[in-house]
Amino acid sequence: MTGATIAPLGSNVVALGLTAAALWGVSDFLGGIAARRAPAVVVVAVAHGVSLAVLSVIAATVHPDLPDRRIVLWAVITGLTGGIAVILFYRALALGEMGLTAALTGLLTALVPVVVSWFTEGHPSESQLVGFVIAAVAICLIAYQPSEDLRPHPRGLLLGTIAGLGFGAFLVASKYASPQHSNYATVLWPLAYSRLASASVAVIIVLISRWRSQTSARTEQRSINHAQVHGILIVLSLAGAAGLLEAWGNLLYMLSTVSGRLDVAAVLSSLYPAGTILLAIWLLKERATGSKALGMALALLAVLVISL
Repeated sequence: MTGATIAPLGSNVVALGLTAAALWGVSDFLGGIAARRAPAVVVVAVAHGVSLAVLSVIAATVHPDLPDRRIVLWAVITGLTGGIAVILFYRALALGEMGLTAALTGLLTALVPVVVSWFTEGHPSESQLVGFVIAAVAICLIAYQPSEDLRPHPRGLLLGTIAGLGFGAFLVASKYASPQHSNYATVLWPLAYSRLASASVAVIIVLISRWRSQTSARTEQRSINHAQVHGILIVLSLAGAAGLLEAWGNLLYMLSTVSGRLDVAAVLSSLYPAGTILLAIWLLKERATGSKALGMALALLAVLVISL
């Protein structure tokens, strides 16, 4: 198959990582709204299913070279780790104290690639190390959401920890799922394979949940009214848009990992909660707490220090 004649992307790791973070932040915002109307696993299944279809069509149109088996394997790993992690994360948030769980998950997400990069790419510079520490504090402050229940749920913290490690593994695996000479075209098939894996996980869980609900209780046939159809269309639209934005963010993140150090790309892209919070403040009129404002200020400082 003839490879696409698209020139490799020349942007630097900082710009790509931050743009990926922005896209992930908007995606999470839209996905969060959709998850208020439908189960989170259903939202994930729709989001990843829609993005899989779009990526496959684009890849079939652009005709990039098919990836080798090693890249396909890493792409599947990214899909499995990312898909399972997001489902476990939603479950962890539903079990108890959300603030501590979200902060813990966000911190581990950034920490895993930093540790891996330390051993595979050598020590980062002193300014980068300082920037990583500042970014870690920023992530915790932005992700932390005070709640009335201040007692952490042990199972929730455990699932949050596993989810954080899973997200971190996703960031690491994404680097190895990216061809060494990557451009927008060459990462399309790896992204499609990744989406196939994550969408499959979500669909399987949805089907199992559906089967359990049917066997545990007698389901009644109910007609769907106009309002319900409208609600379903809203969920499908929000989830589909979230999936496309997340996939585009994944593409830019994968390119960033081959444009520079893994730890720099991962830490910068892990600042994505800032975008979600800013949209919630702007569109949903949510109140910005002092800790979140400080966290976003530290995020900007971290970017400047890492970029030195």
